[in-house]
Amino acid sequence: MLVASRGQIECVELGGGYVEQWSTSGFAGYVREHDPKGLMLLCRDHGGPWQHPDDAAPGELASDTPDRAEARAIGRCLISLRADIDSGFDLLHLDTSHDSAGEAEFDRALQRLLVLYDACKNYAESTGQRVAYEIGLERQVPDTDDPDRFAVRLDQIMQEISARGLPKPTFVVAQTGTMVVAAGNRGLMARSPEDVGRTVGEIARRCRDSGVALKAHNVDYLPARAVGELFRRGTGAVNVAPEFGVCETRAFLDLLTQSQLTAERDRFLGLAYDSGRWRRWAAEDTGDFERAVLAGHYVFGTDEFRELKERADHAGRARRTSVDTVLGEALDRCLGRYADLAWGALP
Repeated sequence: MLVASRGQIECVELGGGYVEQWSTSGFAGYVREHDPKGLMLLCRDHGGPWQHPDDAAPGELASDTPDRAEARAIGRCLISLRADIDSGFDLLHLDTSHDSAGEAEFDRALQRLLVLYDACKNYAESTGQRVAYEIGLERQVPDTDDPDRFAVRLDQIMQEISARGLPKPTFVVAQTGTMVVAAGNRGLMARSPEDVGRTVGEIARRCRDSGVALKAHNVDYLPARAVGELFRRGTGAVNVAPEFGVCETRAFLDLLTQSQLTAERDRFLGLAYDSGRWRRWAAEDTGDFERAVLAGHYVFGTDEFRELKERADHAGRARRTSVDTVLGEALDRCLGRYADLAWGALP
């Protein structure tokens, strides 16, 4: 599954995402062109209101009422989701955990979920598209959900979905003790995989009882034992994203160092740091260099980065290598680790 957030990939009507060379339709077209056998699933990650940086501005001015702000955010989200359906996305993650002031309360999040779910179902049917769904109503925390409390809420969600004649979701997101901070995982699963795994196993069982699969987010940087525990306990799928971006950034920095492109390396680090994108991930004790590394992949789509990339490619011609090759090989290693763990081939 290729899982793109609204911040990464967005439709033209909403101004796009930070992957500047691709709109939603452009991204989908590129993937389909390079995947003629259809082995990849195109998925929307965190498709919900206030999940794109521009959802809260410029419409949410001092004169806006909460209802007007909500209507604007949901309207923008529906434009985004319809573009996903038009582009042939296979799975939509409907995440209504955000609110204009922070985290949405459960009942509020549920009502928004049902509005989006119904609109997507009707639009997909009108266009002849088949779409699967993933749902999530809570923001990520380092602890796990309480299985009993989770089951009560899951039952309520499934009853509401069934009452409206909506298709059963494929995945339900739960808190599985995973949380990315800086270039590490500070969730409980990273520290106590066996103990946390028992709780995750109970949550996964409750999901299966409802006919859905558990999905874990923020699995990045977990040790192999913890990732394996998630799968052994019945987790149906896991999301990994920032780790792969950091993997690419470190590979690019290594290449610049090997090519003795010191000025270009400093320029890239400055460009990444100045983007401020590290603020989402950095801890208070994260140093400036690591903050730049955390933000590196956010500037890959800029003209400044493309210029640096051309210089690195020029320097690498003597060694018959390219930036794309080096970064691709680094990603293969990162992706391969999770593929091996998913298939039970523990190192």
